[in-house]
Amino acid sequence: MSYAGCILGSAYVRDVFAFPGKKGETMGMPAFLKRALRKQRTEKIADHAALEYRPLLGAWLIEMTLMLNWHTPERYGHWSDIFEDCDFLSLTGMSMPADEKTRTRRRPTGTGSRNRLVRCLGSLRKESLSPDLPLFANIELLSRVLGLTDADQAVLAFASALNVFPAFKNAISRRNCPTSNQLLCQVLARLTGIPEGEIRTSIGMDGLLLTTGIISLEQGLTDLENKLDLIDGLDGILLTPHENEDALIGRFLKRASTPALDLGNFPHLSADTDTLRRYLAGALEERCHGINVLFHGPPGVGKTQYAQALATELGADLYEISFSDKQGDPIKGGGRLRAYNLCQRLLCRKQNALLVFDEIEDVFPSASGFLGLLFGEGGDETCVRGAGKAWINRTLERNPVPAVWISNRIGHIDRAYLRRFDYSVRFPIPPARVRMDIAEHHLGEFAPSLAWLERIAASDEISPGQLETAAKVARLASGGDPSQALVLVEQALERSTSLLGQKRLPPQRAGRVSYDLSYLSTDADIPRLVAALRRRPQGTFCFHGPPGTGKSELARHLAAEIGKPILVRRASDILDMYVGESEKNIAGMFDDARQQDAVLLLDEADSFLADRREALRSWEVTQVNELLTQMEAFDGIFICTTNLMDKLDPASLRRFAFKIRFDTMTPDQCWAMFRDQFVRLGGKGEDAAVWETAVRRLERLTPGDFAVAVRQLELLDITATPEELYELLRRECAAKGGVRQEIGFAAH
Repeated sequence: MSYAGCILGSAYVRDVFAFPGKKGETMGMPAFLKRALRKQRTEKIADHAALEYRPLLGAWLIEMTLMLNWHTPERYGHWSDIFEDCDFLSLTGMSMPADEKTRTRRRPTGTGSRNRLVRCLGSLRKESLSPDLPLFANIELLSRVLGLTDADQAVLAFASALNVFPAFKNAISRRNCPTSNQLLCQVLARLTGIPEGEIRTSIGMDGLLLTTGIISLEQGLTDLENKLDLIDGLDGILLTPHENEDALIGRFLKRASTPALDLGNFPHLSADTDTLRRYLAGALEERCHGINVLFHGPPGVGKTQYAQALATELGADLYEISFSDKQGDPIKGGGRLRAYNLCQRLLCRKQNALLVFDEIEDVFPSASGFLGLLFGEGGDETCVRGAGKAWINRTLERNPVPAVWISNRIGHIDRAYLRRFDYSVRFPIPPARVRMDIAEHHLGEFAPSLAWLERIAASDEISPGQLETAAKVARLASGGDPSQALVLVEQALERSTSLLGQKRLPPQRAGRVSYDLSYLSTDADIPRLVAALRRRPQGTFCFHGPPGTGKSELARHLAAEIGKPILVRRASDILDMYVGESEKNIAGMFDDARQQDAVLLLDEADSFLADRREALRSWEVTQVNELLTQMEAFDGIFICTTNLMDKLDPASLRRFAFKIRFDTMTPDQCWAMFRDQFVRLGGKGEDAAVWETAVRRLERLTPGDFAVAVRQLELLDITATPEELYELLRRECAAKGGVRQEIGFAAH
């Protein structure tokens, strides 16, 4: 049976008196509301769109009135409120009873009201109703695309009438009719002539309408007008004429934007790229179901760009789930998941289609229950209303179109959902060489110098998204002046890093001292160590000693000598306020190092490797355990630095293959570095020689102290003298209690 035949040949062929209803079956309307409605006596209707469908809508209203006993007056001698409802009267074509207009003493009865309704129903059935009207035609198109049954079409027609015709919904809402699922099936069977069992199957949780998200069903006892709801935006689509199925589908789907980057901009993900390219290509060719890939990482690292570039590489059409409806209003998580299910069904006929679902945080409910909701985590619970985990799991397992899910943070997502993803890629902040390429890509139009680009790319916290935004600010605000544009880029990045709590841009390289291994005071043969790491770049190292002794700089030197990038992490980068998140960050740190084939440097390691015997909280122990576990499984170079060796956990110390102590400089090193740095500042070696004895007497002097002193001199922009350099170093030592006060000529 066609859709038009289904709804036009409704239950009028049956005896309308077979459903007399019982008095008191429905709840009465409050008296104050009835009095207010009586004032709305008019023969006009504001809902002009409903007038084209009046024969159907009016017949449905009368059928429901007869079935649910709305026509019976509450008080003897008074007509039912339906005969005073402007929307009911306009849609049915009825007029107010004459005795009400003339205020006669004629007392109406229930039988008299029923007879009026039956006569009106007969008249409505004789009126023509074209099956080519937009609502009917679009439901026919959806039926062909989605494979809807007659029952599905009937339910969708009724839900559409409730959502697209305010007059129809108002006429029902004023009846105050609490409705169960069973009563809804009975009502729809009465209106459409479809067997009640088929209606029940259609609105079931496994029915096509609910699984595709076209409609949602309010569970429990709910007012009839609110029982069925359409997916966001569908009401306007159904009332708009469409030439064919493709035109209708195009209203639901949104093509993804053209990527600004390509896969070549993600060399640090090359291993994942090769796997995903083969996996998705095979899934598209074999039309596999249940293909789900997860991209996760901090905002702005290129997850969406990567998905777009990957689709371009595969020659696939990429579609995305919208964040807003046609009016620009945001779509909540539940609505977006329903839209996803519908798009899956619409795209399943396409050979080369991929679907991307960005910002999934508002979709998946939190595993932390109330606490997750308290902290704003987890999705809109309406997305699983009446279904629970099983429904979402089926959504992930049965999708016919491969899907890419993107998230900025996955800590709150229940593991029951996470294990449904076939393959996951963690997106870190790109390594330095990649950041350099991306910085040049976004900022190259302003003709920056190589040194300037290197300084921008040196920040390991600034994301590609921040670079792109800064470029936009500079482009619009610079007036075409390249030098001004570079200033604006730095200004925009400074504002962005401050807002996000990131490290500021590295300063200009003022105050840097030349790096020389001879200035280090360690208990290891560093040249021999470098040679060994060139042969086999693997091992765990603990660099310990006072601040400024060159621990971090040696780590960078080692990475440069063996030709590997260095990934630096600090306690502030890893520690998280949520239980379990620090452990995930630790694991992610090692994963990033593997992806980048980088030397991993963990500064402030004492924040994680504290003695577990002194731990007061369970998570302090689990953090240590996680770090030790990751260390043992890591096959690269892992370096920890600490100033507090005595605070470290004894078990953790055994995990380090090398424990290298850094000490303050010897007198010979102090004098050699003093002379070299003074010459570098423009002085002469013979002028510095007068201060050799005094410099040799400085205690606890470190290479870091020289860097501070040189930075001070360059900041003051003065010509350095041996006396000024010595005085600055002496002050640094004095601050540490490491200088003896010399008297008289002994200072020279």
